[in-house]
Amino acid sequence: MIGKIMVAIGGDEASYEPARVAGRLAYALGVPLSVMSVKPSTAQTPGETYHTDRQTERFGETEAMLANARRLAEEEGALVAEADVLEGPTAETIINHAHSGGFGLIVMGTRRRGRLQSAILGSVSAGVAAHSSVPVMIVPEPALRDMHDDIE
Repeated sequence: MIGKIMVAIGGDEASYEPARVAGRLAYALGVPLSVMSVKPSTAQTPGETYHTDRQTERFGETEAMLANARRLAEEEGALVAEADVLEGPTAETIINHAHSGGFGLIVMGTRRRGRLQSAILGSVSAGVAAHSSVPVMIVPEPALRDMHDDIE
């Protein structure tokens, strides 16, 4: 049984769809939902070895995305227990947070990328799904779902 759900929010509006889906699922199952996002730590940001105005701005942007995702999940009926911004390598931080927090499911989105871009940059959702012992639900962007519906 899933005791609680974690939705991982990325840095763009495509992350809002996973928040909606996770909100509906948490409501249907009657379990709490946690919303989280990962930003690179200061040590990982090339050229920004010390705290800068840009890092403060980036943190504010992440907080705003998190607040929007939380609101959308709550509009779907979810009880959002917590919302956290964590620092570190994205996939690894998501996996560690899910394990240490005792989550039963990770919900996250995927972006539309070409094969070359995915091969070079990798995919956070694919990395989490491949390495996590916690089940992962990957929610496609609405545009990808719409494109699939057009094919059928």
